[in-house]
Amino acid sequence: MRKRTLPALGLTVAAAGVIGAALAMSPATAGAATASPAGPRSVTIEAVEKGTSVNFVDVAPSDSALGDQLIGTGDLVGADGRKIGTSSFQGISTDAKPRTAEMLTFVYDLGDGNKITTSGAARLNAQGPVFDEQFAITGGTGKYKNARGQVRVLQETVERAKVTFDIQL
Repeated sequence: MRKRTLPALGLTVAAAGVIGAALAMSPATAGAATASPAGPRSVTIEAVEKGTSVNFVDVAPSDSALGDQLIGTGDLVGADGRKIGTSSFQGISTDAKPRTAEMLTFVYDLGDGNKITTSGAARLNAQGPVFDEQFAITGGTGKYKNARGQVRVLQETVERAKVTFDIQL
């Protein structure tokens, strides 16, 4: 097993009340291991992210959260705080009242045509972490073109989240 430090990535989004989204920034580490020369390779990446833009779309009727959307982007940063890529997300509320569940899609652009996509649902909490969920890795491009696995997002607050990617290539 071989371990090495890699640039980090991550994306999180959360809704707190009627309007809210979360992306954060902190140190990141990653390790990679090869099962065998001919077998699949697993990569684990732990990270957080800083959001740059979030927009809320209130779908009629105004007294229902069903179908309301959160759309945003963020800068991916490494352990040293340098930008290593970008991210985009879309969250759609799946509850009418109150806003407690979202269907989420994430795209992580790591540059040079290397992207990872994830999707899943999150149950939003009024107290404690905003959410702590697993999202499916649905695909990728470039060196992640055969990616599968999952990402755990622990959305501690609206401003901060821990993200762990478990990627099989």
